[in-house]
Amino acid sequence: MTDKTTADLVKQPAAALARPAYVAQGDVRGTEHLTKDDLQMPRLALAQKTSHEIDPTDPKYIDGLKFTDLFNSLTGEIYGKGPLEFVVVRADPPKHIEFTPLDQGGGVKDFNVPNDDPRTQFTTDAEGKSVPPVATKFYEFVVLLLPSLEPIAISFKSTGLKVAKQLNSYMKLRSGPSFMGKYRLTTGTAVSPKGTYAVYQIRNAGNVDEETYRFAESVYESFKDRVLVVDREHPEVRDEGAGDTDFDTSKM
Repeated sequence: MTDKTTADLVKQPAAALARPAYVAQGDVRGTEHLTKDDLQMPRLALAQKTSHEIDPTDPKYIDGLKFTDLFNSLTGEIYGKGPLEFVVVRADPPKHIEFTPLDQGGGVKDFNVPNDDPRTQFTTDAEGKSVPPVATKFYEFVVLLLPSLEPIAISFKSTGLKVAKQLNSYMKLRSGPSFMGKYRLTTGTAVSPKGTYAVYQIRNAGNVDEETYRFAESVYESFKDRVLVVDREHPEVRDEGAGDTDFDTSKM
């Protein structure tokens, strides 16, 4: 199969990125040099009370975005609280990433921390309190939103790991390709010792039709061997529940 960019795989792109009628099909002047390695996969993010995107004084502010809303981290498109239906194109194995602290510049320090590395384990401080691992655990999925077939990543960490395992269980029980089923995503709230935060909620929504299945299959073939650059948020920024949680979620 001929390699495709993310833009090639979108049947109906988000309105903000749609091609105007006056621009000819196939005219890509100025972007000829861009390949899949130069692209960043957008993330289906979840607005928390502390998210940059709901702060009017922050450069990342998205007008109209509210606590518990879903949004596209790249385009800023707001999806509200759902429901959104999607099909999973690719489910990646869990991975651990070590980030540089924000007060030291942020950014990724180690992109591939081995699963058995001490940095992936919870520890205890001198007062007996649980200390989160140095490396953050992620479960990530490449999905197609329905009915637009817009490709986007869903990245789960911290308290979101339980939801990721729920989605993995749904897929495994089907005994077929990941893109065989569709799922319904909404948002809700939960409470931790640090307050109320937004959470993802996922339910099974049946099987996709054959046309969607065939298209998702072609996207899978394009993405299956690709190392994706996902727009992940620093773990010190609470964008998906208690990102700085002080309770052990390693057994979720």
